[in-house]
Amino acid sequence: MLTKVFRRALKKAGFEITKKCRTADIIVAHSAGIYAIPSGSKASLLVLINPTYWPGRRLITRVGNFAIIGPRFYVKNFGWRFYIKKRLLEAYYFITRSKYMWLGTFHNNRLGHIEELAEAKDRRIIIIRNHNDSFTTPQITGAVSHLSNVIVKTLPGIHDDFYVNPEPYIKIIKETT
Repeated sequence: MLTKVFRRALKKAGFEITKKCRTADIIVAHSAGIYAIPSGSKASLLVLINPTYWPGRRLITRVGNFAIIGPRFYVKNFGWRFYIKKRLLEAYYFITRSKYMWLGTFHNNRLGHIEELAEAKDRRIIIIRNHNDSFTTPQITGAVSHLSNVIVKTLPGIHDDFYVNPEPYIKIIKETT
């Protein structure tokens, strides 16, 4: 699930948007949406933004932390109207795409899917973690260090930062392509 703002910024940067994951050259996925990437994808670059991985920290604790950080950030920077609209869209996506939420919940402390995606040695994977992300451990770099085609980048922001601040993410994609 990519937001309209992020999609518009990608188009403006010269990228073509497609929903065909199996044939895309580059796949960008966020949080539990990472589990929507098919293992048989031909993409040469995967950009995984804030995967749900934090061993040792209960998921309910992470959700609670985000429930505190999220409203503060969005209301302060964009106002109540934006925040309410965002929450309504999240509820809609939770209902219509709950499969990935459950997969993210089930696999939230495992790297299995990322390791499976990294098996294609001609594929590069960039994991982006935001400094104030409640769902991805700061130790993600060490956790994926055994995967030679995976690198980790860190950016300022919270879990959903790319929704409203796409430029740094697109810059990383451009530097990698």
